[in-house]
Order: sequence, then structure tokens, then C-alpha cells
Amino acid sequence: MCTLAALAIDCYSSLKRENNAAHSPSSEARLSDFVFFTPFIALYYHDEFWISLPFTLPLIIATVAVQSFFHKRGWLKSPPEIWAMIPGPYLLAIVGYFMFFREGILSEPAPEAGVESALGESASSWLDFWPYAVGLILFLFTMTARRTDSIGFSHLLFIPAITILPFFTDSYWWTMLAGFVLFLIAVHRMFRVMNSDHIGGASVMGGYFYMMAAFGSVVVYAILY
Repeated sequence: MCTLAALAIDCYSSLKRENNAAHSPSSEARLSDFVFFTPFIALYYHDEFWISLPFTLPLIIATVAVQSFFHKRGWLKSPPEIWAMIPGPYLLAIVGYFMFFREGILSEPAPEAGVESALGESASSWLDFWPYAVGLILFLFTMTARRTDSIGFSHLLFIPAITILPFFTDSYWWTMLAGFVLFLIAVHRMFRVMNSDHIGGASVMGGYFYMMAAFGSVVVYAILY
């Protein structure tokens, strides 16, 4: 019912804009596009998540099909251009399920009360800090590079490092956050040093590479831990 109401509001808004403006924009925001958030409803029924999740797909497909029909009839000005977005919310919902409602493949059971680990209270070895040392070295290399090719190569090493090294620490999320902050500092420095002709392409590629690497890291962590 909510989806039908949203489609009706979209048609009314589109026709109203068309009547009020001779040159209305070719694209428009649609209230019915929020149907793409319905996969997250399955997280509410996390005990039957894998059963609930597929039941949200027919609603999304039907909504996009109705949008296409309304566009052909002239009731919606812009065609639905979000078919490619369908896998996105499902992937995010699955990641959320693994993160909050399921123990990972490599997660260890809670130790029994009164039982101490064999390794116990032993002091941390300096080897425990090697991920931080590697990340710091690569960060310094990124911050000291001056030529365009050196800056690009340093970012090519630094981005995988700050998304992989957190797996070897005891604080994955804090290490990921620290890596993100260092990445922003490195990008800010890149804008100050690089030639203006290369800044645009380098920032887009670097941002895209980091988002893909960070998202892949979070997916793997959600599944394993």
C-alpha cells in the first residue's frame, strides 16, 4: 500500500511540474525509489533472514516495472534508471546480517568461566605491533613522495595496507577508522603537491579504489568474524 501511494505521489508531482514549468529537468527524484531499502526489513526478522530476504525482491521488481509503465504513458517524466542498484541493498543487508546477527566462521567461542588461556596474561610481544609499524612506514612514504608517479605508487601501496592490516590487530574497527583518517590526510597532501592537471583523475581513482578496498575488507571481516 505504501508503494502504491508513493507511485501515485510521484505521478502527481511529475504532472504538476510539467504543467508549471515549460523546461522541467529530464531527471527527477521519486518517492517510490525508497522501495530499494526494503531488503533491510529482513534484518528485523533475522531469525528467518534467508527466508524473508527473497520476499522483498518481487516488490522491488514490480515497482520498477510500474515506473516503466507510467513513464511510457507519460505520467512519469524520467524513466527508471536504477535497475543496476538492485544488488546494492541486498549486498548491504547481507553484510549487516553477518556483522550483527551471525557469528563468523573464524570466531572463537567464549572461554569457560574460571578457565585461563595457556597464553594467559603474558606481556604483548613487540611482534604484535608490526601491522602498525608497516602502516606507519607506508604512510610516511606517501607523505614524503613528491613526483606524480611516486605519489600514485605510494597510494597504490597505502590503500591496500590500511584495509588489510586491521585483520592482524585486536581492534579491527578502530584500525580501519585510523586508516581512513590517515587516508584523508594523505589525499589532502596530494592536493597540495600534485599538478592541477592530474588532481581530478587521481582523486577519483584513489577514492574509488579506497571505497572498493574498504568495502571488500568489511565484507570479509563480517563473514569471518
